[in-house]
Amino acid sequence: MRFCAECGAELPLPAAGAKEGVACTACGRIWYSTLKVAAGVLVEREGALLLLQRGPADDAFAGTWNLPAGFGRAGEEPRRTAAREAAEEAGLEVRPGLLAGAYYFDDDRRGDGLLLVYEAEASGGQVQVDGQEAVAAGFFPAEALPEPLCGGGHDQAIRAWAARRLDHWYPGLPPRYCPHCTHPLEERHVFGRQRPACAACGFVHFREAKVGVSILVERAGHLLLVRRAIEPGRGQWCLPSGFLDWDESPEAAVVRECAEETGLQVSDPVLVEVRHYTDDYRGPGLNLVYRAGIAGGRLQAGDDAGEVRFFAPAELPPDEEIAFANHRLLLGDWRRAERGAGDGSQGQGAARQPLDP
Repeated sequence: MRFCAECGAELPLPAAGAKEGVACTACGRIWYSTLKVAAGVLVEREGALLLLQRGPADDAFAGTWNLPAGFGRAGEEPRRTAAREAAEEAGLEVRPGLLAGAYYFDDDRRGDGLLLVYEAEASGGQVQVDGQEAVAAGFFPAEALPEPLCGGGHDQAIRAWAARRLDHWYPGLPPRYCPHCTHPLEERHVFGRQRPACAACGFVHFREAKVGVSILVERAGHLLLVRRAIEPGRGQWCLPSGFLDWDESPEAAVVRECAEETGLQVSDPVLVEVRHYTDDYRGPGLNLVYRAGIAGGRLQAGDDAGEVRFFAPAELPPDEEIAFANHRLLLGDWRRAERGAGDGSQGQGAARQPLDP
């Protein structure tokens, strides 16, 4: 800005590196430099991020790789800026969603600014560049980003995306962000022990034991097992089992899980015992063991089961082929009870009694 917009007088040159405003010597009006605001999008495909290479004649950061992004226009909402720039630079129609981050930059010779980056989904078009502002485009995984990355906040946003991609969180680990305000949680001594807590809003996360059911389903002295098709225990055998839904009774979970995994309808579930477990990477919990009778249906594997089969006591898989420690104990108890019932040492009702703790 060379001239005062109030009176037209020439403004004095600011001192090198000065961040304060410039005062007009004629009318006294002070003019402050403002941050430039840009907006861009994170567009992913199969876990890789869309990046564009700036042309060699670009007036800033020539030859570097950046997100589809650009400076906003007067009266233009940042999400609209991001969508417009994606269309102009990459040929894509996108729907910007959540704000992924805001990045301050002071390395652009055109002025300091703020880059707003939104998560986005492509809704139309195909990736193509104009050969001038952008000369190349590609989708890059987090572990193979191109170099050099563009300044102006792009390098910060791209590396932040890569860090999130490479920092894998899995079920069973404590949450890392507050579900109320998204502030990072930290371990604090609360209510007698260390717990994840939010320093911003005071939320405390109380980890809860998971509650699941396992079902003993028998037919002619044989016990029903399923071979798991997913982790944990992929390829191993276990009783029909699953977690309770948040609003579901254990008995309803027994009926649902058995139908989903084995195709069989069961009825009259009876609680046999309750066991605590700690060998599941998704977290410790309580396993409610029920015995239920077959009421209908057709035996067929479904949901997360790859195979279903009835086993006689002598045919049960070896312990190393059983998915969970509690199930190995349950099957051992059932085998002993059935053999005892067969030789008459415990009576014909032994298989219907609660299993040994």
